[in-house]
Amino acid sequence: MTTLLAVDIGGTKCELAVFSMTVPDYVPLANCRYPSREYGGIEEIIAAFMRDTGLRPDYACLDVAGVTDRQSATVTNLPWLISARSITELFGFQHTVLLNDMTAVCASIALLGRDDLLELQRGEENCGEMIAVIAPGTGLGEGLLLQSESIFFPRGCEGGHADFAPVDEEQTELLAWMMPKTRGPVTYEDLIAGPGIPHLYDFLRETGRGVESAAITTTLQEANDRTPVIVNGALGASPCPLCRRAVELFLAILGSEAGNLALKLYAKGGLYIGGGIMPRLAGQISFAGFLENFHRKGKMAKLMDTIPVHLIMKKNAALLGAARYGMVTFGR
Repeated sequence: MTTLLAVDIGGTKCELAVFSMTVPDYVPLANCRYPSREYGGIEEIIAAFMRDTGLRPDYACLDVAGVTDRQSATVTNLPWLISARSITELFGFQHTVLLNDMTAVCASIALLGRDDLLELQRGEENCGEMIAVIAPGTGLGEGLLLQSESIFFPRGCEGGHADFAPVDEEQTELLAWMMPKTRGPVTYEDLIAGPGIPHLYDFLRETGRGVESAAITTTLQEANDRTPVIVNGALGASPCPLCRRAVELFLAILGSEAGNLALKLYAKGGLYIGGGIMPRLAGQISFAGFLENFHRKGKMAKLMDTIPVHLIMKKNAALLGAARYGMVTFGR
């Protein structure tokens, strides 16, 4: 049986799985997760995985949270340099390919079933049309998928680093408030990725748009990462009003940028939302602000109504996408 090793490499964890290429049903033969920072490089993790599972895959496809081409990659939040050639030679693979983690998320779309998705807007089904993907997490990932019987083209991009464009008076004030902090362009990633949520919170507090609760103040002072504190404070039966307002502003700006991406790609195939933040909010807070700003595109408002919008709930979508990309690349 011919097999493929798929690897999802992140700054916090690495997830590895082996899939059959003879019967490509995308059910892993083995699946393990390792804490990234406990190892000196991905080579050590692959070696540990092979020891733990006893498997020797024939091919490998690695998705990386960092700058990547098909033969080399750097991990944004780890001092790792990854070489496809070195990995191939070290482990005796027939071939190894590298791809960006957002490209992997884009590649996963066709493998996701109804139970893996939360429908936010039905839209109109248009098979073979461009699909847009946006994923707020540690950074803001953006990408696309074009797929038909003869085409498979997933691609992540750096659209999250595009200039932030305010759409109302409050957001205009936010832009002015942010500019001295960034000492350069203010990007969407500065505001609607995980590290951006504390910026929104501080802006609202410092401009008198909400009162910080005593409990949240204490917790924030003690936290190494303020984002989970603010997100958790926005949820539940008695949310902190300032935390809630920060998350609502996050959703509004995300909706605007998601609409921008869908317009630029003419994404009649749909918009898919990935990343780790939005699934945490599902069922806990209304997405009405997201959809309102997604639709608010002037003359194109009616077009926005036709675009299906789905939230990706499956946690290992990037790993599945790496497997899918590897199958296609290696002709299986």
